[in-house]
Order: sequence, then structure tokens, then C-alpha cells
Amino acid sequence: MASILKRASFSPVVTGAALLVLLKGPENIQRPVYDYLHQLLKPHNIERLITTLKWLFAYGLIKNVNEAINQLARNNFSLRSSKADWDWNNEIAIVTGGSSGFGALFSKDLSQKGIHVVAIDVNPLPSHLENNPKISFFKCDVTDVEAVNAVAAEIKSKIGHPSILINNAGIGGQRPILQTKPEQLKKLMGVNLFAHYYLVQAFLPNMLENRKGHIISIASMASFFTTPGITDYSCSKAAVLAFNEGLSTELRTIHRCPEIKTTVVHPFFADTPIIAAGKAELQKAGAKILDPQDISDAVVDQILNARSGQILLSNGFGPGRVIFRII
Repeated sequence: MASILKRASFSPVVTGAALLVLLKGPENIQRPVYDYLHQLLKPHNIERLITTLKWLFAYGLIKNVNEAINQLARNNFSLRSSKADWDWNNEIAIVTGGSSGFGALFSKDLSQKGIHVVAIDVNPLPSHLENNPKISFFKCDVTDVEAVNAVAAEIKSKIGHPSILINNAGIGGQRPILQTKPEQLKKLMGVNLFAHYYLVQAFLPNMLENRKGHIISIASMASFFTTPGITDYSCSKAAVLAFNEGLSTELRTIHRCPEIKTTVVHPFFADTPIIAAGKAELQKAGAKILDPQDISDAVVDQILNARSGQILLSNGFGPGRVIFRII
């Protein structure tokens, strides 16, 4: 209910309709509304309500226009979707970290859409994905650039050139700055950031040749803020956001290839292995843990819509509370 009220409050359609009734509505509609309000509020509070509705209407209108302009900008001010250029039964998608968490869901859900998924992970596929004819598995440490290049060559030779790349592999941890060891920092940055470079360098050239592709970067709401103990993780996710922005710009300006789509995804806390150690503390603090399926649904929809974008998924807790729209 709270979520519905929040969305309604910031919807210019809802607030605008309310203002229209209160200020310009016909008497046979306006009178019963005011009679009801007078039962609940004093006259000066009704005036305050109208003023609040005006501000909410203005905010919602500006916010929606801003989101629409941002969405157009990410898609080179084109209103046309390129969905017609995609044949999902013949597309190949790379999913790093494809054996667990978001990655396993991406693999399953994309395969159900007919897309051939290539899951890359250091761990084997879960049993429920092993016999899926639409999912292939390649073991690879994505922090090792030579291993990435070798497995990329094998994938291209055995399966084909991917048109979709989901840079999803990620690790976390709970450690203050002074207790973070160099090897821990190197590993975290290797998985969470450097792997994005290695995979894009391996698979983008063919996308450029075909003038077709979609690269999805899984970041986090931690891209925008940090809390004690996850500074290294937040740094890596802020860098993923910067990587996506830089990649988008280079595709337009250096490669002159706006046909390749880019999407960056910012989930809040979701029920995946990466938060397992701190899940109880998060729940104790009042955090509502997201269902990972919601993230997978949003990403799959974004791919099928063939549009660039930024996806922000909040659980209504802390700094992420006000960010609830997918744009």
C-alpha cells in the first residue's frame, strides 16, 4: 500500500486529476469532494493540501519529462526500437557469473525466450540448468585476461559470436578500509571491474562489425553511496557505472555505432549469495530484501525491448528509497 501511495503521489496524472477536480471541476463533482474533505480537515489544511498537490504535480511532471529526455538521449534521440533487427532464436548471450545468483536467473530466463546462453563461471552450473539445451557452460576465471581471451576464442569457434553480453560476475565482502588487504582489493576489483574490460574487449569487435549488440553492466545502488565496511565494493560499482557511461559515449563518438545498446543495472539488496553473510543484519535494520527474480525480469525485458537504459531497483530502504522507477 505504501508503495502504491508513493507512486501515486509522484504521478502527475494522479495529482493533476486531483487538482482539476478541486480547482476546475464541475460543481456536482466538486461539492461532494469538498464536503468530504471538510469532515477530515480544517479549511487552512485544505489550502495546504492544494498547495502540496501543486508542488507534487510540478515535481512529477518535471521528473517524467527529465526521464523521457534521458531515455531518448541514451538511445540517440531515436523513438524507433530496433526489436525488428533481433531474431531471438538465433541470438547468443554471454552471462558472466552465470551459475548462481542473478546470473543463474538470467541464464534460465533468457534461454526460455529462445536465446542461446553461454554461462561463464568458475563454479559449475546448478543441476536445474545442466541439461538445458539452450545453455552452454564454460569454466573461466574472468579476472585472468588470458583465460578470458582463450575461452572467448573457444566460444566463437564452437557456438558463434554473441550479440548480448551481460557482465554480471561480482563479489563483495565486509571489511573496513584499514583491514582491507591488497590481495582482497585486487580480487574484488578484478571480478567487479576489470572483467568488464576484458569481456568487452573480447566480444565488442564483432558487434561493431555487425553493427548490432547489447552490453549490460550489473552495477548496484552502491554505485551512488557507501556504508562502513563496503567501501571497496562501492568503489567498484561506481566504476562500473562510469565504465558503462564511457562505453556508451565511445560507441557513439569513436565507433559511430549507436546501434549497439548499453544498459547499466542498479539493484538494491537482493537475496543472492553476495549478501548472505550480512542478510540477518540488513533485515534487522529494516531492509526489505529484493527478490532476485525481479531483477532478472527487468533485465530480460530491457534486452527484449532492444533499448539502452539505466535500471534502478529499490527495496524502499535508506538512500535508495526514492528511486523506484525503471527508466
